[in-house]
Amino acid sequence: MKLQRARLCLDCEELHEEQQCPVCASEVFAFVTRWVPARERRPQPRPPSARVTNTQKAVGIGVGIGLWGLARWFAQGQKLIEDAATRGDLGELK
Repeated sequence: MKLQRARLCLDCEELHEEQQCPVCASEVFAFVTRWVPARERRPQPRPPSARVTNTQKAVGIGVGIGLWGLARWFAQGQKLIEDAATRGDLGELK
C-alpha cells in the first residue's frame, strides 16, 4: 500500500485505499499523510525560489502586454485626432 493513497477509516480505524472502507463500508476517512508526511518522489526537492521566479515572470509578461495594449489604444486615439485636424472637422470627433 502506498502512503500517498492510504486512508484511515474514522469509524473502525482500518487502513485501506478504496473510497469506502472494506470492513465497515463507511465513507468517512482521512488520508494517512495528514499525520505521516510522505517524502518527495524527486531525488532532490525543488528550490522554493523557482516557483516565485516563474510567477514573477508571468506577472511581468501580463503587465507588459497590458501596457502595450494601453499605449496602442492611446496611439490610435492620437491618430484619429490628427486625421480629424488635417481634415478640418475637429467638431465631430467621436
